[in-house]
Amino acid sequence: MIHTSYSVGITTGEYKALQYVMIDQKDWIENAIQNRARIATIDIQNLYTQYKINKGEAITAVGSTAIIEAAYSEGVIGIAT
Repeated sequence: MIHTSYSVGITTGEYKALQYVMIDQKDWIENAIQNRARIATIDIQNLYTQYKINKGEAITAVGSTAIIEAAYSEGVIGIAT
């Protein structure tokens, strides 16, 4: 399920330069953002798990999205500013 999509504008020169170093710029961008999200998900799961262990509470959130949402709602993490 896709929640958000992004459009990125680059100059003709930047586009041509990228053609020299990569076959498919769109695939590279998608891979980069998905990998960063994967790393953030693991970090949040670890933070939330440790938070619940330290409080002696059960983890009732099931699945990565539920854990991320619980971490936000319980104040374990916040939106970067």
